[in-house]
Amino acid sequence: MVETTLVTGANGLIGYEVVKRLVAAGRRVVAVDRSITEVASLTPDAHALEIGDTHRLHEIANRYGVDAIVHCGGVSGPMLGRDNPAALFEINVGGTLDVAEVARQRGLLSGTPCRLIFCSSLTVYGSQEQDDIGEATPLLTRQCYASSKVAGEAIALSYAAEHGVDAIVLRIAGVYGPRRRTACVLRQMITDALEGRATDLPFGEGFPRQWVYVDDIIDGILLALEVRAPQMRVFNLSAGENPTIDQAAALIRAALPQARITLAPGADPEDVTLGRLSIAAAARHLGYAPKVTLKSGIQRLIQSIQNDLAGVSSTGTTDEEGDLKT
Repeated sequence: MVETTLVTGANGLIGYEVVKRLVAAGRRVVAVDRSITEVASLTPDAHALEIGDTHRLHEIANRYGVDAIVHCGGVSGPMLGRDNPAALFEINVGGTLDVAEVARQRGLLSGTPCRLIFCSSLTVYGSQEQDDIGEATPLLTRQCYASSKVAGEAIALSYAAEHGVDAIVLRIAGVYGPRRRTACVLRQMITDALEGRATDLPFGEGFPRQWVYVDDIIDGILLALEVRAPQMRVFNLSAGENPTIDQAAALIRAALPQARITLAPGADPEDVTLGRLSIAAAARHLGYAPKVTLKSGIQRLIQSIQNDLAGVSSTGTTDEEGDLKT
């Protein structure tokens, strides 16, 4: 069993929930991020750390005897970093290399391979419209963000093959949930409805998007953290669905009759057109089974946004995957 887990990007949507779940299970968690404002309330072992501060990263890992790493940190989506692609690659690729080297050295020091979970993205597949896209499907990305994830995957898998790092790559679909603060069309449609505004998007009708509620992704990450002798090292994680934006809009209208949502036909120009991911491998090898349907996830998100607007509760204001943004 993993004794001490280091979580990077621990103040973000995914990282925060990983820390929260592990701490609730009585596990020791070391959390690092550029800002630790919220995650410091979950663990006393939270440290503000910039990506690139390699020596301090090694010092923290050795001080706590880290034997597993969940790497969520970095620029968290294709909508970020477009004006500075060199910095995006430096953060995402350089940060992953630093983490992989920590994992290698921790394995050498302890005599036991260090488990490394690398949070990749469905965007590595690029635009491919066929369904049942499995892990062996060619990677066709043409975006800098997605390419930085492909490079991160290559680092993690080469450290596994050559240096004994116990790495697992998770290709994660479009995560949504209460703490997401990067662009999210679900949040936009819900917030507009609750605040009496119309939503008028120049795309979306018939355009598929593989949303997955954050709780399901945390389930997958924790399963990957604990699996022994994995027979595969790359897994898709999604909700197993590929609804269109207009189908999501219909669910929002049903839950919020005041919603006025207009969508134009066509693809989101900032997104890829991707068929449904296959999660059969994750189900077979990890025991992964998503539980939150889009309908129930939207209901949860509505409640969270209503609470935020009423000032009832606030679970944080950071971006998906961490607070390390350009």
